[in-house]
Amino acid sequence: MSLWRALGAETMNHLASRPGARAVTLVMVSLAFVVFNTFLLVSWNLERLLHRELQAVRIEAFLSPDLSQTDGRNLADLISTMNGVRSVYYVSVSEAEALFRAEMPEQERLLDLLSGRFQLPASIQVSLKPDYDDEAGVRALARAIQGLEGVTEAVYGEEYLPGLTRAVSAFRKLLLFLGTVLAVSIALVVAYTVRLSALRRSLTVEVMSIVGAPDWFIVAPFLVEGTVTGLLGALGGLTLSLLLSAILQGAVGHAFVPPGLSLTVVLFGGATGAVGAALGIRPGRHSGGSSK
Repeated sequence: MSLWRALGAETMNHLASRPGARAVTLVMVSLAFVVFNTFLLVSWNLERLLHRELQAVRIEAFLSPDLSQTDGRNLADLISTMNGVRSVYYVSVSEAEALFRAEMPEQERLLDLLSGRFQLPASIQVSLKPDYDDEAGVRALARAIQGLEGVTEAVYGEEYLPGLTRAVSAFRKLLLFLGTVLAVSIALVVAYTVRLSALRRSLTVEVMSIVGAPDWFIVAPFLVEGTVTGLLGALGGLTLSLLLSAILQGAVGHAFVPPGLSLTVVLFGGATGAVGAALGIRPGRHSGGSSK
């Protein structure tokens, strides 16, 4: 137990030393996390937007003018049995015209002018199940519906959903790349800081080695230093990102990343700091090269 108490005291003394250099390292790590958190925030909100759009998407199948109302309703019953379909609603020609007049009253005159030669087609509105939120699945279902006899076209918002999906995918890849760069950068910064700390404490480290202190006892304070630096840096970056998010909330409506994801970022910072510390100080080299 006395060994653990000695380790705790040594770790606290180690952390209390060189506050200026430690503050500079923390600022650097925090600013790096601000950049990462910015892209994480954008990616998270794009994910939410895509999920919300996919939840609200409906497929509308326009029917052939030659299809009778009875056949149209039978076709709607057939579509209702397809995988991913929650409900269907048959819109007759008269209902389609009434909906057009209600939703686009400024275009009523145009509809009246064309009424002798043109009529709006009947259609089937298809609502999807809540868990059917994959753009590829929606596209496949729309193609299957369009392939049915009596359906001339099936639309679902294909003008913008693929672009939104590609944007989300691009941000995911960019976030992975930034995370990798961030991890390497922070690990190198922490490794450099820990290496300097080890060199400055080389005499103390050599004395502990001479009196028989085990390697883990000597290395532990440096590992704690790296881990704490990563944790506090990630936490500081999140705090700055939260402040920036609150300032920009009025101009650009968005949601901050959830607590679970924020905790993951903090743990990621701690793990990266620990790796950097392990690179900066290794058993057999912690004496700064002065031991014989």
